[in-house]
Amino acid sequence: MFVAYAQTVADAGVAQALVYLPRSSPTVRAAMSCALLVGVLLVAVAMVSAPLVAAFFQRPDVEPLVRLCAVSLLASSLGSVPDALLRRDLLFSRITVARVVSAVATGATSIGLAAAGAGPWAIAWGAVVGSTVATVVSWIVLPVRPDALLWRTTRSDVRAVLAYGIPVAGASLLGKFVFDADYLVIGRQLGAEQLAYYTFAFKLPELVILNVFFVLLSVTFPLFTHARSDPERLRRGYLFSIRLQSLYGVAAGVGLAVTAPLAVRVLFGEAWAPAAGALTALALYAALRTIGGGANEVYKALGRPGIPLVISVIRLVVLVPVLLFATRWGIDGVAWAQVVLAAVFAIAMQAVALHVLQLDARRLLSALAPAASVAPAVAVVAGLLAHLPLPPALTLVVAVTGGGAAAVAVLLVAQPALVKDVIGLLCRRSVTT
Repeated sequence: MFVAYAQTVADAGVAQALVYLPRSSPTVRAAMSCALLVGVLLVAVAMVSAPLVAAFFQRPDVEPLVRLCAVSLLASSLGSVPDALLRRDLLFSRITVARVVSAVATGATSIGLAAAGAGPWAIAWGAVVGSTVATVVSWIVLPVRPDALLWRTTRSDVRAVLAYGIPVAGASLLGKFVFDADYLVIGRQLGAEQLAYYTFAFKLPELVILNVFFVLLSVTFPLFTHARSDPERLRRGYLFSIRLQSLYGVAAGVGLAVTAPLAVRVLFGEAWAPAAGALTALALYAALRTIGGGANEVYKALGRPGIPLVISVIRLVVLVPVLLFATRWGIDGVAWAQVVLAAVFAIAMQAVALHVLQLDARRLLSALAPAASVAPAVAVVAGLLAHLPLPPALTLVVAVTGGGAAAVAVLLVAQPALVKDVIGLLCRRSVTT
């Protein structure tokens, strides 16, 4: 767990700072110096704390595993600089190359060692090899490599990088606590069995909705940064991103919510039926996260990383007691509490975005209109089809297909301009690749 949280701040936010700050040799050198220093510091902390971690879990064999996994922290820190430079220049295809090669190296190492009987060492070595390969490949595919004259780094350059990077790193760390708070509360209050059901229920919307959303966010931040000198262009870009993110998130979330009991039964069996109620709520929670979460990228692009940090603090302070109270209704209560809080913070974050961007609320509501128009259609069509008297697997296929077709039909009738824009965007993407 320590390594997972340390990964969040392994670069002290300098990767985001490199995307935001003007590119210059002094800035890049300062970022490299900070990343290297933080990486070494985190490795040292992990090495020292490894016996404490082993004692906490009462597993002496965990100590060397923690120390091995700590090596990946240094690799991640060193890899954050080329990754940020590639993002700043919008070279996402090269980032994809590094990610794919890293995934292959991780899989080959872990599978090979597991087949050889290495046990948990297979996973640890896979993580180390994967992060190291990602770093090496990222530097290789970087078109123009910065100089390594780190001794020329000045205090003023370091201050500029850290002034932006530390709030970003703090918000990222708190965001991970927010993301994991429900697991910790359920595990503490309701026990391992209920935690297993809840974790299972969370994984499907995480895979289908949240992971896609996070990929989109990694693209929008550098795009917003490029547009920050033109306020109206930035507003249009933000509204377009909200339109697409909310459309996908709401359509997928509503569809998953109304088919949750059927999906659990078909995909995983009756043994996991107690997770269906939580899955229904968490699908809607994931949909709401796609409405509010994108605002943080605008704040960072405008040089105001402190706003996401403050929001994360407030969210964590509110979230924990609410979830503790909701445990009296089991995992379903926790899941629905997540839905309510996600709705409240989506509204709050968009309200802040309206103020920061000086944006008319009517334009924001117009951007959310496609999501609002497809939601009822998906809910009605997929919900009705999910109750057809057919074999369960076939019913699920029909319900998902029908819900998707309903969404497309509504968009063609009510949002033809958006359909045209999306097709044009995809065509331009296919030409450039």
